[in-house]
Amino acid sequence: MPVDFTRDDMSWLEDVVCVYWFTQELQILVHHLKYKQADYIGRFLGTKAGLLTKHLPVSQADALIPVPLHPRRKRQRGYNQSEQIALGISQIWNIPVHSELTYRKVHTSTQTRLNKEERRNNISGVFGIRAGQIPPAHCVIVDDILTTGATTCELGRTLYEAGADKISIITLGTPFTYLGIQFSPDIDETYEIDTHI
Repeated sequence: MPVDFTRDDMSWLEDVVCVYWFTQELQILVHHLKYKQADYIGRFLGTKAGLLTKHLPVSQADALIPVPLHPRRKRQRGYNQSEQIALGISQIWNIPVHSELTYRKVHTSTQTRLNKEERRNNISGVFGIRAGQIPPAHCVIVDDILTTGATTCELGRTLYEAGADKISIITLGTPFTYLGIQFSPDIDETYEIDTHI
């Protein structure tokens, strides 16, 4: 079950946009993006995501902020997959990518097999803002998949506490429907999550 985006302590959250359902096809693409040196998949899917969302208010934000990788993981992978997605979106939305604004202070274990509570504990306090940097007023956090939302919400909290007014989130996909139900191919829900309910 994903995070409750309507909580009072998340008043900074403007929009959450998940472009696709996390289908087997998307899972394969994201796996190749992250583990098979296929960085071009990130830019390609980012461009597609940008085209599909350019009519939404989120596309008028001030900057795209990719979820940062720890330097050790970035060295292993050779690139940040969220940054590759952000670069694709940036080409369509025509807003800058601020990859150097944030950093990951702690090398965390993969969250793939962790539950919601374990993910929240694993990611708590791991992000920082680089010295002398001030976040733009409206930041859009970019990540590959939104599962529980622990990572993006922790980064959002960090940006807000550093001075951002509004934070939005865009991901390629999610395994959950608008109502928090596990996705299956027979569900037809096409909602943008409204955080101001």
